[in-house]
Amino acid sequence: MRTSTSSWTRSVALSALLAALIVAPLRAQTTERLVPEVGEPGDIIAIEGTGLADTTHVMFMGIVGGFVGSMTPVVPVISATPTRVEVKVPAFGSFLPPHLPGGQGGQPIGLVTALDAAGHPIGGQLQFYYLEITFGDVQTLGQGSALPGGSGTLSISFEPHGGAPKAGNLALQLELENAPAGAQAFLAAGLPLAPPFPMVGTGQLVVDLASTSLLIGPFMADGTGTAIMAAPVPASASGVTVALQWFAREPGGTKLLVSNAFVALL
Repeated sequence: MRTSTSSWTRSVALSALLAALIVAPLRAQTTERLVPEVGEPGDIIAIEGTGLADTTHVMFMGIVGGFVGSMTPVVPVISATPTRVEVKVPAFGSFLPPHLPGGQGGQPIGLVTALDAAGHPIGGQLQFYYLEITFGDVQTLGQGSALPGGSGTLSISFEPHGGAPKAGNLALQLELENAPAGAQAFLAAGLPLAPPFPMVGTGQLVVDLASTSLLIGPFMADGTGTAIMAAPVPASASGVTVALQWFAREPGGTKLLVSNAFVALL
């Protein structure tokens, strides 16, 4: 009888182990990207990945500089699904200008981490560009169109690479993200409209196309919905305020899609 009970116990334990091994891949938790990867306080951003449904809070880490050094505000999520978490970017209120003598300045690039109810990290850390450190010179305005067939508030998004949009930055690149694959895209540059911004489908128009403006393109979004434009800014543009926004047309359709916009004092 003892042998039979022992055998039955081992069989149950083996079955439980096999079930755990089968279920384990389904519970994989990854954080794959931020949409967009840049923003100022109050902007809504999304963490996209897998196994995110248990996310209750998001931790933002920023190097603010000075005596404080770094800060890590923890913010409750707006919504969480298995593949997407939305959260508002917090205000640090302590960023010092970069490049202060002695390395005491802040750092615009920080980290974002999803947390569960116990405060444990979910997935890995993602890099984020804090526009708060350039607040007043660069702002994100408006709202990107929701991706057709998708969900969320900032699906079509826009971010700079190679530094901030500033006069003399010859390495600047302007990137469209999360657009429909294969979409034709144009970058609009002009003066900003005054809020409230008019709606264009599910997005908001920020560039005043009725005044002096320029449409650059077309650029073809690749299979991931990304298009990149090199945009070196001459030093002679110092002091100019410009609004920048991506426009895209849904492939095979007539729907116009827009990204969020940047308004920069160059």
